[in-house]
Amino acid sequence: AAINSKELDWVPAVENFGEGLFIGVNEAVLQEWSKRDGVVQHSSKHREACKLWNRDHGLKSEDFDWPGQTYLMLHSLAHLLITTAALECGYGASSIKERIYTFPGQGHGILLYTSGSGSEGTLGGLVSLTDRIDQLVEAALERGRLCSNDPFCSMHDPENNFEKRYSHGAACHGCLLIAETSCEQRNQFLDRAFVVSTLNQSEAAFFPDVLE
Repeated sequence: AAINSKELDWVPAVENFGEGLFIGVNEAVLQEWSKRDGVVQHSSKHREACKLWNRDHGLKSEDFDWPGQTYLMLHSLAHLLITTAALECGYGASSIKERIYTFPGQGHGILLYTSGSGSEGTLGGLVSLTDRIDQLVEAALERGRLCSNDPFCSMHDPENNFEKRYSHGAACHGCLLIAETSCEQRNQFLDRAFVVSTLNQSEAAFFPDVLE
């Protein structure tokens, strides 16, 4: 079409090929977990830290809502799964991306996927992991129980005004932070204490038995 054409009947597009796996989480179990005293207390720290983040960025408290403990748990678990899956599926961790779904009354889950314009996105490595998804999750939880920066990582307080990492709990480059191209939140809103028991927090974990 001519550059000066006022009416175009086409748009530029790129066709990608890919694969992925989806892990759903039972909503009733999530609701029961969210009501635990340890989860409520730990969540309150993150909720207040979000207000501090708004303050430092010149926003009002209502301008940016905290996504909630369910999102943080699923998001942190997704990062652990990406790092673990990359060791077995043939894709680099930076090639695997995430989508977190938290829709009350509809469903909750994690989608890990990879895509590309060529055949590189359809090697079958991610899909092959579905046959042993229990082993993948177990290995991811084991990876999250201890960080190479512990005990300092597990002791991080999201409300800490000195570090100003208001969207992080127990999360650092030694455990949860991954390539930002893989993360839908640019490595924000992460805390492995919502997933497994850490050295400093054992009351907020969705999978509390991992240390037993």
